[in-house]
Amino acid sequence: MKMKKIISILIVAAMLFSVAVVPASAVDGTAAGSTTGSTTGSTVTDLSYVADYDRDTPIIIVHGMSQNDTYLLNPDGSRMTDSNGDYITGWPLEIDIMGLLKEALGPLLMSVVKGKDMGLTDAMRKGAYEGLYAIHKDNEGNYLTPVEVPCYECPMSEMTDDIKEYYYNILPLQGLAEIVGEESIYYFGYDSFGDVIWETEKLHHYIHDVVLPQTGAEQVRLCHISLGGTIAVNYLETYPEDYELIKRVVFVIPAIDGSDIIGDILTNNLSIIHDDEMLYGKFLPSLLGEGFLAYFLNIVLRILPSDVLKSALGGLAEGVVEAGVRTTTIIWALCPTDYYEEARAKWLEGDEYKVVRDKVDYFMNARANFEDNLFALMDTGTKVFDICCYGGGMFPLCRDYNKTNGDGIVHATSASMWATFADVGKTLGDDYVAAGTYCNNPAHDHISPDNTVDPTTGLLPCTTWYIKNQDHEKLPHNDVALKLAFDIMTDDKIVDVYSRPDVYPQYNEGRLTNTVKLYFKAWEEADKSGYSPEQIAYVEEKIANVEAQLQETVVDTSEWKIAEGELGRALMDVGVIEDTSPSSFERTATSLLQGMNQGINFLFMFTSAK
Repeated sequence: MKMKKIISILIVAAMLFSVAVVPASAVDGTAAGSTTGSTTGSTVTDLSYVADYDRDTPIIIVHGMSQNDTYLLNPDGSRMTDSNGDYITGWPLEIDIMGLLKEALGPLLMSVVKGKDMGLTDAMRKGAYEGLYAIHKDNEGNYLTPVEVPCYECPMSEMTDDIKEYYYNILPLQGLAEIVGEESIYYFGYDSFGDVIWETEKLHHYIHDVVLPQTGAEQVRLCHISLGGTIAVNYLETYPEDYELIKRVVFVIPAIDGSDIIGDILTNNLSIIHDDEMLYGKFLPSLLGEGFLAYFLNIVLRILPSDVLKSALGGLAEGVVEAGVRTTTIIWALCPTDYYEEARAKWLEGDEYKVVRDKVDYFMNARANFEDNLFALMDTGTKVFDICCYGGGMFPLCRDYNKTNGDGIVHATSASMWATFADVGKTLGDDYVAAGTYCNNPAHDHISPDNTVDPTTGLLPCTTWYIKNQDHEKLPHNDVALKLAFDIMTDDKIVDVYSRPDVYPQYNEGRLTNTVKLYFKAWEEADKSGYSPEQIAYVEEKIANVEAQLQETVVDTSEWKIAEGELGRALMDVGVIEDTSPSSFERTATSLLQGMNQGINFLFMFTSAK
């Protein structure tokens, strides 16, 4: 049963953590400048540029999912601890995997022996529900176990070193602090499994009762990240009287229209239930990597009849929803509009859910009004910007994972506020002409160089930047994206995508620097006394190549990967880091099991077709 344990852990974790980690008018004809052009080969050329940094208007970070821990509380208000003395958290989500396994073990064995569902679906549903005890709520959305949600009513400069380090590890805001100072940065902590209505009210009071009184400022700047975008949707609907208090808003990969992942979970429309190719071929390799273990587990899945396995996975998904998602309004805020009626009918019907249903209906109405509210905000003089990632598919739980354009977590139409995207692997077509819905300026060539994006159907065509092939959860490791977010948040000279096209073109590519940072640290800490001058020169040449790439703000990912790979190989060659490449045995085992997996899948497909 060890393999079944691994499978259970993977699927539960995937379902729960898959959604987790920055214009002048509706029809913009005012901005002038050159078109976006190529996305490769440029450097920071305008050395005469002097930024007009605003260091006086405080910045409020409204984080994304999983970027603020929450803690379960005892009746006396103290934090709960486990047998090891560690705090029990509501986020990161506490999951009783052993409880799930104990619940499902007997029915699983009986189902394998009998070749039919011997209570496995019900056991998976019940096990998932009981295993997610940390987020259990009543029918009105109230936690059954009280939860502490840290939200520090002070700037980062007044946080303790431990708390500050914690937030810096979650979101690398050090570059922002270097520009404006920690005294100008506030981190608005909220509950990723909370009430979107309450969190919106809390943000309103945070601005009025904390940030403005403490700083003496007349306005704030807001940065809404990922899930934080749902709070923005509700905030603009609920507090139009606050519009004049907002100087700038920067959205970073915001879930304005939710995430298809949540839509598919709430409608039980997951790929692993409806798509045999995904269930038996791609899902586990996408989680574990293309290794022999993933393909071995794919073969193990065949122990159960397909209909029994899919029914059990459906029960598991329903148990996840029933555990707390059903009455968690901020998760409902991630339900895309197109899914809502079906999901609402499935989960929110009945008088017992009226409180939650009314809140979610209010939010969905706020989303329907988002366009009008956003433009009304801009009419007060507020500058609004967006950063969207695109070019990949969605997390493999989504039914249309290989079709819907996105960053793995948020579909691109949501993050871009309804720009138009070609399906993954396709283009808009040779005859495609920009719709011009929100920008019909003939001087603006907004169509992406690869002919896959038309920003003019999005609400902010002239103030939205697009990053290609950037994973949602890894955006904090993208140095250029962070620089872009920090600069448009603070530099009043940046008013649209044409303000600094040589530095920040409207279209760029994803570049991750986390691995290179580890390489730099390893070399810095290495005892170089045992290396020859030739070895040191060899490594430092590769470091210089990487550092030259880091000076580029317009990314060429192929050149970056070459420079990163050469540095890694150099450090391996001199013995600073270990070679982590798969062994010949691992490569052979992977190839063999992959072939077996494909052969078995073909056999089952051929047999079912007959």
